[in-house]
Amino acid sequence: MALQGVIDALKKAKLDEIGIAFSLADIMRDIQINGTEVKLVLFSPSEKYYDFLKQKAESVLKELGVTSVEVEFTGQPPAKRQQQPPQPPPQMNPFEQRRRIPKVKKVIAVSSGKGGVGKSTVAVNLAAALKEMGYSVGYLDADMYGPSGPTMLGAKDKTVTAKRTEQGEILIAPEAHGIKFMSIGLMLPSEDTPVIWRGPVLFKALNQFLFDIDWGDEELDFLIIDLPPGTGDVQITLGQVAEIDGAIIVTTPQDVALIDVKKGIQMFNEVEIPVLGIVENMSYFVCLETGKAYEIFGKSKTEEIAKQYNTKLLGKIPIEPKVAEFSDLGIPIVIAKPDSDSAKAFKSIAENLIKQLSI
Repeated sequence: MALQGVIDALKKAKLDEIGIAFSLADIMRDIQINGTEVKLVLFSPSEKYYDFLKQKAESVLKELGVTSVEVEFTGQPPAKRQQQPPQPPPQMNPFEQRRRIPKVKKVIAVSSGKGGVGKSTVAVNLAAALKEMGYSVGYLDADMYGPSGPTMLGAKDKTVTAKRTEQGEILIAPEAHGIKFMSIGLMLPSEDTPVIWRGPVLFKALNQFLFDIDWGDEELDFLIIDLPPGTGDVQITLGQVAEIDGAIIVTTPQDVALIDVKKGIQMFNEVEIPVLGIVENMSYFVCLETGKAYEIFGKSKTEEIAKQYNTKLLGKIPIEPKVAEFSDLGIPIVIAKPDSDSAKAFKSIAENLIKQLSI
């Protein structure tokens, strides 16, 4: 098996599926060829890429007639080789080249390890609470497959316009309740239209949402990014391309949700986004007749998890039917019923967030 033929095949094996503008040849650390058996050493900063890179290498090389492919991984970036294209400077990580989002002072990602914990409700009401405190706020609905921002902001009828600049086409963010916002939900023909995108298309759309939005003449004090649940492509891409000032993880008191909180914290640590704290949603229910609080999901362990992972419990939000009711009406509870227990909890979380950012 010719060395050059193997290297040429690895050069053609691009890594666009995970949002990386490199080929397998670019991240190759070493190669050994013995007849039709090939052993590769590839650079990867995280174990989460191992399976993908191994399968990619096996698929490409077996098309050449390689009978056995052995792949090992190293955290040491590949050295320059004569037959390789120019490598980035040693201090640069090809998995992470970040830049600031234009005209935004602080960027906060709101995430959850699993769906159904009220992440978008927290994100929208956190944006509303910061707006009520006098800050200029934007909300970016980055949950491409399940955008709920337009519904919760009562803005399903808003349209997105664009303008041409020297840098290209820029989308103009509409406004609802004094909050500038953007969502893929505004660009779909109807609420029933599914978003069926593969990786490269998703990455392109996310990049446009991050860097090609006109948030208005006034610089935003805060941009709240509502991430999809889990620890998938959007979260990884966000960590690679944008400078994020901090992340908030939303959970419920259930043990099954807290397990995913741990995964979320570790994921943000790997992409070097500081975790500002945890928000416990649906924390308790207050009986209107007796005023007694009931922990219907069991005794909370969230504060214990926060201490274990060296972060903060930013606040607890009660179960209050009015929250869902006003969300469906398109009015954040912070605005609709500012004296409610939930609204007070959201405002307290916003205050704790500001303290964490030392503003």
